[in-house]
Amino acid sequence: MTDRIELIRLLSKPLQKEAALRLALVVERTGSAPCTVGDLLLLDHNNKMNGTVGGGRLEQQVLEDLHRLAPDQAGQLRRFNLVPEQDGMTCGGAVTVLLARLTEAARTCFASLNRCLQQGQPARLQVAVDTDGHVTWLGPDQVVAGGQLFEIGVAPPPALLLFGAGHIAQVLAPMARLAGFVVTVLDDRTDYLADHPYGQGIAVVELDCFEHALADREVDANSFLLIATYSHTHDLTVLAQALDTGAGYIGMVGSRRKREELFGQLRQTGFSETDLARVRCPVGLAIKAETPAEIAVSILAEMIALRRGRQ
Repeated sequence: MTDRIELIRLLSKPLQKEAALRLALVVERTGSAPCTVGDLLLLDHNNKMNGTVGGGRLEQQVLEDLHRLAPDQAGQLRRFNLVPEQDGMTCGGAVTVLLARLTEAARTCFASLNRCLQQGQPARLQVAVDTDGHVTWLGPDQVVAGGQLFEIGVAPPPALLLFGAGHIAQVLAPMARLAGFVVTVLDDRTDYLADHPYGQGIAVVELDCFEHALADREVDANSFLLIATYSHTHDLTVLAQALDTGAGYIGMVGSRRKREELFGQLRQTGFSETDLARVRCPVGLAIKAETPAEIAVSILAEMIALRRGRQ
């Protein structure tokens, strides 16, 4: 299944004249529902589906409506009340979905959105729908005179920097990529990196040394840093650099004893208690994880919780 950011990239590509692409976009949500505003589902000319609007009965109904979209019909708004008597779902909420044909104007809109996201900037998707089902896709500086306007904020994907290419990183990297993170693995062991290749879409950086692990790297509140090198000395070196950044998440694999040892050394070099409070160590949610895979799951769950505003 293609994630939202990747789907935006696909939608920004030039259209083939013969392609009859249909798009479903969640524009409103109230109460409990299996989707969020901004979720996308694309149905191509071969009826192949990309993306999701929540799965289950809701998604089945959306697909049926997309198939019924008339050739001369630009689009329509469809409201789903997620209750047993209407849609066979017990969520109790409601969602409004825009069903539309993908036009050149829509592609231009998504291309502008994609450029912002690729530059690491948040963006807004704006689309207006009038009572006749006419759909207007708006650029950043455009306004619409009539119709119902929907504005959907889209954040760039978070960056995850994994310092250390060991067992935890080998499991965590592909999972984090599937969860929407842009993943980079950094290590200084040439042979080790060669013997443990990472999958497609994961960047691997061979460092000259950990002393300059963050040199020339843009790190901001949308950046997640996980320190899991093969040496306490390297962990300390990277951690000191991480604390000098505005990273939104800094985690370090290790025990409480290791934390206190390294924190003591950092205090001696001038780092404050406020600085050290930013570090999550032991890292990950407390699920009694033991194996590298279990630890990776606990770390990813903690990062997702922070990303979604739950911590």
